[in-house]
Amino acid sequence: MKRVFYIYLLLIFLSCLPGLTFAQSKVMIRGVVTSTSDKSTLPGANIQLINKDGRVVSYAVTDMDGNYSLMSDMKNGDKLVVTYAGFQKQTLTVNNRTKVDIALVQTDVMIEGAVVVGRKKVSNGMMNINERDLTTAATTIGLKDLAELTGASVEDALQGRIAGVDIVASSGTPGAGMSIRIRGTTSINGSSQPLIIVDGFPYETTISSDFDFANADEEEYSQMLNIAPDDIKEITVLKDAAATAIWGSRAANGVLQITTKRGAVSKPRVSYSFKGSIDKLPRGIPTLSGDQYNTLIQDEMMNSGIAFNPNTYPEFANDVNNPYYFYNYGQNTNWFDEVTRTGFTQDHNISISGGGDKAQYRASVGYYNQQGTTIGTDFTRISTRLNVDYNVSEKLKFQASMSYTHGENNRNYISYLSNSKDVGEMAYTKMPNMSVYEYNALGLLTGNYFSPLESPQGYWNSTSQSGIYNPVAMANEGLYKSISDRIIPNLTLVWTPFTFLRYQFDVGFDVMNNKNNAFLPQTATGRPWNEISVNRADDVDGEAFTIQTYNKLIFTPNLGEKHDLQVLLGTSTNDKSSASYKSTTGNNASPYLKDPSIASRVAGQSVLGIYSGSSQNRSVSFFANAQYSLLDRYIVSGNIRTDGSSRFGRSYRWGSFPSISARWRISGEPFMKGLKWLDELSLRASYGVNGNAPKSDFGHISTYGIYDYNYLGSAGTYPNNLELIDLRWERSIQKNFGVNFAAFNNRFNVDFELYKKRTNDLFFYGLDIPTSTGFSSVDMNVGVMDNQGWELSVMTTPVKTKDFTFSFNFNIARNENFVRSISEQYPMESGVSTANGSYIRRFEIDQPLGSFYGYKYNGVYLNKDQTIARDKNGGKIFTYNDAGERVPVQMRFGYPSIDYQFQEGDAKYEDLNHDGNIDYLDIVYLGNANPLFQGGFGPSFRYKNFTLNLYFNYRYGNDIVNSAKMNMENMYSFNNQSTAVLNRWRHSYENEADAPEGLLPRALYKKGYNYLGSDRFIEDGSFLRFKSLTFKYTFDRKMLAKTFLNDASIYLTMQNLFVWTNYTGQDPEVSVGGSDPFKTGYDYATTPRSKEYTLGLSLTF
Repeated sequence: MKRVFYIYLLLIFLSCLPGLTFAQSKVMIRGVVTSTSDKSTLPGANIQLINKDGRVVSYAVTDMDGNYSLMSDMKNGDKLVVTYAGFQKQTLTVNNRTKVDIALVQTDVMIEGAVVVGRKKVSNGMMNINERDLTTAATTIGLKDLAELTGASVEDALQGRIAGVDIVASSGTPGAGMSIRIRGTTSINGSSQPLIIVDGFPYETTISSDFDFANADEEEYSQMLNIAPDDIKEITVLKDAAATAIWGSRAANGVLQITTKRGAVSKPRVSYSFKGSIDKLPRGIPTLSGDQYNTLIQDEMMNSGIAFNPNTYPEFANDVNNPYYFYNYGQNTNWFDEVTRTGFTQDHNISISGGGDKAQYRASVGYYNQQGTTIGTDFTRISTRLNVDYNVSEKLKFQASMSYTHGENNRNYISYLSNSKDVGEMAYTKMPNMSVYEYNALGLLTGNYFSPLESPQGYWNSTSQSGIYNPVAMANEGLYKSISDRIIPNLTLVWTPFTFLRYQFDVGFDVMNNKNNAFLPQTATGRPWNEISVNRADDVDGEAFTIQTYNKLIFTPNLGEKHDLQVLLGTSTNDKSSASYKSTTGNNASPYLKDPSIASRVAGQSVLGIYSGSSQNRSVSFFANAQYSLLDRYIVSGNIRTDGSSRFGRSYRWGSFPSISARWRISGEPFMKGLKWLDELSLRASYGVNGNAPKSDFGHISTYGIYDYNYLGSAGTYPNNLELIDLRWERSIQKNFGVNFAAFNNRFNVDFELYKKRTNDLFFYGLDIPTSTGFSSVDMNVGVMDNQGWELSVMTTPVKTKDFTFSFNFNIARNENFVRSISEQYPMESGVSTANGSYIRRFEIDQPLGSFYGYKYNGVYLNKDQTIARDKNGGKIFTYNDAGERVPVQMRFGYPSIDYQFQEGDAKYEDLNHDGNIDYLDIVYLGNANPLFQGGFGPSFRYKNFTLNLYFNYRYGNDIVNSAKMNMENMYSFNNQSTAVLNRWRHSYENEADAPEGLLPRALYKKGYNYLGSDRFIEDGSFLRFKSLTFKYTFDRKMLAKTFLNDASIYLTMQNLFVWTNYTGQDPEVSVGGSDPFKTGYDYATTPRSKEYTLGLSLTF
C-alpha cells in the first residue's frame, strides 16, 4: 500500500511540472463584468486571455461582485474571450489597456410571447438539464461559502443549512460519525443514512455484514472522512423519490451528490490553505468533591439501615493512622478534568490546476490532524486527488479521477468495547476521593496508576470486559487504533457521434483496507497478571474491492424552439467483495508486545479466538429517464429503473422503481408578462417509488460455521441462519409538491416542499424467534412506516451595492414519523418496568419511532403522611389489618411480587388508577426523540474587502433521555454524583412550603426505587446553537499586483460558540443513529462538541 501511495504522489508531481515556469514582467488587467439588461454584476464569468496564435495565456473567474484580474505580457493581438451561462460570448481586443470593463448580452429566445433565457446546466443524477427545469425536490449548496469552516468531514459544515436534512453528531471524539436523516428515519434498525454520490459514482460507506468493527454499525463512523472538504465544489441533496429513483435501491434514504473541483482553461494556478484551531470543551457536569462524596456515602448507608464501620470501609474513614488509605482515598480528584484537555487541529491543503483547450487538470494534497479534547484520542488524514479532462477530439472526450486517502484514528479502548461509551462516563462517576496515582505508606507518589484490585465501586471483570477502572490509566494506556487506506480511480469516456446523440461509459474501482488494533495492558486495569484480560490483544483486518460500471445513451433531438426533449437509456453493474480476519489473545508477556500473534505466557490461554469471513454481493440495473419541455413552461419528467440484487432469493430478486414529476412555470405565462419584478414562480409535483435491499449478502441461502467441538475426529459444522427465500424489497412510496418563487432580480427566493413518504415491508434485522427452531433470530419484513412533513427555505439579499452587501438565509422543516403497522411476530415491547434505570420501550401504532414510556414523577414524599395512598378525589384510602383495625393504605411499588412500601424521602410517582400501587398500569407515553422542527439561519455582511458571516442551527420539540443525569443523581451505589444531590431530602417537611425547590429523593444504598424510568430524566432537547462566526479579510488585488500572489485572504472562525437550551446535560445534540430502535435519543455523557477557534489563511499563486 505504501508503494502505491508513493507512486501516486510521483504521478501528481510529474503532472504539475509543466506549470512551474512563470513568465516575468507582466502587467495586471482588471475590470468588471456586468449584464447589459439590468447592469447587475455577473459572478463566476470566465475570462480567457488569448494571444495572436490562439493560445490561452491567462485565465480568470469573476468574484461575487463581478470583478476579475489577470496577468498579461501586453503583446499586440491579445484578446479577451468572456463567457457566462445564459449570455452571449464576447471577444475584445486588449490594445494595451490595463482596465477593461465588459458588458454581456443575455441569449434570449422568443417563443409566442414568452422569453426563454439561457440557464446553467445541472445534473439530475444521470444527465445534465437546465437548472430551472428541475421537476424534483433538490437543493444545491456551494462549498465556496463554507470554505472557512473547520471539520474533518463536510457533514459538519452542512449542519442546519439545507431544509429537511437533519444532521446530528454522535459525539465530539475525533473521527466520530454524524447521523444524516433526509426527511426522517425510514428504517427500524437498518441504516437510514443517504446514498452518497461522488462525481457520478456511488460512494461506499456501509460496513460489510461480516465485518462488524466490534459490533458497531456504519453510523458510528463518519460517512465522508475520506473526502477532503477542500476538494469539494458543491453538494446537491436529492430528497423526493422522483429525484432519487434513477439511483435505484440504494437511494431510498435520499442522495447526497458531491461534485469535486476540476481544472479549467488557464495557466497553472497554485492554491494553498491553512486552518489552525484550538478546541475547548464546554463546562462539564459539576460533581461532588471527595469530602462531599464521603458524606453522601455515609448518608446512603444510614438511610438503608447499615451502620457505617470505618474498619469495613476504610476508604471513607480518613484515618491518618492508616496511611495507605489516608493518602490514596483522601483526595479531591476531578476525574473529568484529568481526562480532558485543550484540543488542537491543523488542516493544510495545496492544489494546482490549469490546462489548455485540449486538457485540463487539478491535483491536490491535504493533511489534517486533530488532537481530541479527551486524552488518548486523535485523528490524522492524508488525502490526495487528481482530476484530468482530455478532449481527444470534438467528438471524443476522456475524464479520469483518482483519489487516495490514508487515515489513522486513535480512540479510547473502552470505545472499542462499546461505541456508545468513552472514558468521560467513568470520569463522572469514579470515586473522587481516590488518587490518580498511587501513594506509598510514606505518603509519596510512586508514579504508578492507582488501580486497586477491588474498591467499593467494584473492579474490572476480565471475563465480561467491563467494570470499574482508572479512567486516566485507561485513556493513556489502553490502545484502540484504526488505520484505513482507500484508493478510488474512476474513468469516463464520452463519445458524441452526432450533435443529438451522446454515449457515455463510466467505470469505477474502490479499494479499501481497514485495520483495527486494540490492546489492554495490565497498567490500564491493575488486574493480576494471570487474568485473561491482562495484555489482551485484538487485531481486526478488513478489505473490500468494488467495481462499478455505467453505460448511458443520451438522446437530445432538435424539435424546434417550442420543444425540448432529453432521453436517457442506461445500464449499470456493481460488484463488491470483502473479507475480514480477527484474532484475539490474552496474557502476552509484556505490555510492549501488542501483536496477538505473540505467544501467551499462560498455558491454555494464548488464543481466545481466531475468526475470518468473506462476503460478496452483486447487482445489475436497467434504467431510463426522459424529460420533455413545452414552451419553457410545461415540463414533465419520468424515470423507470429495474434492479436485480444477489441479496434476494429467486422470487424477489428483481425490483422495479418508477417515478414521474412535472413543473409548471407560471411566471412564463403571457398573462404574467407585466410583473417585471417576478423572476420565477413554478409549481412542481412528483410521485415515485424507491426500493431498499437487505444488509446480509447471503441471507437467502444457508451458510454453515465450524463448531468448537470435534465430531468423529473432524471439526463439527452447524447452520448459521435460516434460508430467507421470501424476504422482499423494502419499498418507499413518496409524493411531493413544491413551489419555487424568485423576485427582484433573484434577490428574494423562497422554496417550499410538502411531502408524504410511506415505507412498506420494513426490514427488521435480528428479530427474536423461539430457539426451538434451532435459531435465535431472523431477518424479516415486519411493517409499515410513514414520514410526512414540509420544508421552507428563504434566501434574501435586501441590500447589494458596490461596497456593501447584506444577505440572510433561513430554513425550517418539520417531519412527522408514524409506525402504521407491525407484524405480530415483532416484539412490541422491551425493557423492565420494575427495575431502576430502565424505561419500557415499545412500538405503538400511530406513534413515532423513538418514543419513550415510563412513570410520571411527582417529586418527593416530604413527610410520612404523604406516603398514604389517595383516591381520585384526594381522600386517603383505608383497609383493615389482621386485627380488624381500620388503617391507611401505604403507597407501594410492584405489589404483590415486590411489595416495596414507599417511605418519606422516597421518589413519588403518579398513581394513575389510584389503587395505591405503582406498577405497569401506571406507565404512560412520555415523549419521543424526533424534533418537531429543525433548521438554521444566518446573516452575511460584506463591506468592501471585509466579510462577516454568522450562522445558527436549531432543533425544537425533541426529547432526550438524560442517562447521565440518571447515573449521577440516583444516590444508590458508590458512584460519584453531581452537585445536584446536595439538594437531597434529609429530614421531614411537615409544611410543604418549607421544602426547597428541586428537592431530590433521599440517598438510599442498594434499596428503594428512586430512579425508575420516568419523566424525571426525560428532558426537552430543544436548542439554538450559535454554530459559526467568520470574520474574513480579502486582500485587494491592487495590493497583490506587486507580489507573486493572485488572491489572498485571512480569516477568523469560531464554531459552537454558545447553545441556548433548557437541557441540563452536557450537550443537547444527541445522536439519533444506531441499530437499536429502542435506544434512540439517549445521552450517555460521551464527549460533547467542543468550541473551536480557528485562524485561517488562503493563498492563490
